[in-house]
Amino acid sequence: MNLIIDQGNSVCKWAFFENAPGAKTDYTRLDALEPVAIFYTQHPEEMLSGEIFKQFKPRAAIYSSVLNRTDDVKYEAIKQNINLCFRFDSTTPIPVKNNYSQPQSLGADRLAAAVGAWTLAPGKPSLIVDLGTAITYDLLTAEGVYEGGNIAPGIYLRMKALHENTKALPLPEISVGNFPEFGKDTPSAIKAGVLQGIFHEINGYILQHRQKHPELLTFLTGGDLIYFAGKLKSDIFARPNLVLTGLHRILIDYVNS
Repeated sequence: MNLIIDQGNSVCKWAFFENAPGAKTDYTRLDALEPVAIFYTQHPEEMLSGEIFKQFKPRAAIYSSVLNRTDDVKYEAIKQNINLCFRFDSTTPIPVKNNYSQPQSLGADRLAAAVGAWTLAPGKPSLIVDLGTAITYDLLTAEGVYEGGNIAPGIYLRMKALHENTKALPLPEISVGNFPEFGKDTPSAIKAGVLQGIFHEINGYILQHRQKHPELLTFLTGGDLIYFAGKLKSDIFARPNLVLTGLHRILIDYVNS
């Protein structure tokens, strides 16, 4: 069993995968690339009691964080439970080339998602859309080169900006399946404006980059993909665990090398 720890800005994911170090991994088998269990916590120290390690008995672990080095205490605590544990950063060997001008400044989650896309579709150009608090658009070429990406506000940030920077606009709630084409009142107009705006934004990126990369595939990931996965039609692959898949690939390659 392998342990993947993905520390985000607000939530930490603990994912367990079946493949053990030293085992030959078939990266075309999606079942081998999906976790058998995922735990979410806002307080990772709650997971360090040792019980979860006794339950799953992980042999190897990779730790990835967007918080830079402010959480080294957590990493050191994890290493006490697993001897074969390493931290993913810009110096870790990966199967794609990072063409970012400052590799160390690229978010670990974005690079791991690119590795996940390459693992699922090697030799294919990919647009990776991560729909979270922020929306990131990242491009991976057919040669396996991460060319860079863009960052835009996510659903909540767009609605919050309208609410906080105007005197009369409310902050509406959005539920899954609520995707209005046009608003019939102020709250629904905000919902329609934000959701339709992101929808056309994603389509615009796909159309733009498909002109240069005709075989372009698009991977959607992140917590807010549930609002858009069923709306986009053009070679879209919804992979909520794309970052975890990439981190697992990196772990296996690193240990086996």
